[in-house]
Amino acid sequence: MSGSFEYRVDKSKNRLYLKLGGFFRKGDVPETMEKLAAALAEVEPGFDVVTDLTDFVPGSPGSTAALTKGGELVSGRGRRRGVRITGGLMTGLMQFQRLLSGVFKDEDTRYAKSVAEADAILDNWEGGE
Repeated sequence: MSGSFEYRVDKSKNRLYLKLGGFFRKGDVPETMEKLAAALAEVEPGFDVVTDLTDFVPGSPGSTAALTKGGELVSGRGRRRGVRITGGLMTGLMQFQRLLSGVFKDEDTRYAKSVAEADAILDNWEGGE
């Protein structure tokens, strides 16, 4: 299964929802980065991100640098907090965590089992709005 990337934006909450699935290869990177840029154009600085990694499989070496670059783009656009939705394949989450450990602070990231749980976490985050 090739890598897939979907997104949606909730402008009322200034929240970006990302869904990564499958196994990313180097050839998946250009289209994915274009979609990420389009997603980031729709949010204002200070946005929150829900990243669904339920179907994410660790990517090829040619795609891992793009994952870090994508995280840097999200950070540079002004990501405030993030919730990662975990799936059954913990190796995908571990790769995601390892590659983005220098990009996002641990205290600004939480973990959930569903989008509804992620929304609840962000809606009730202490110090939130």
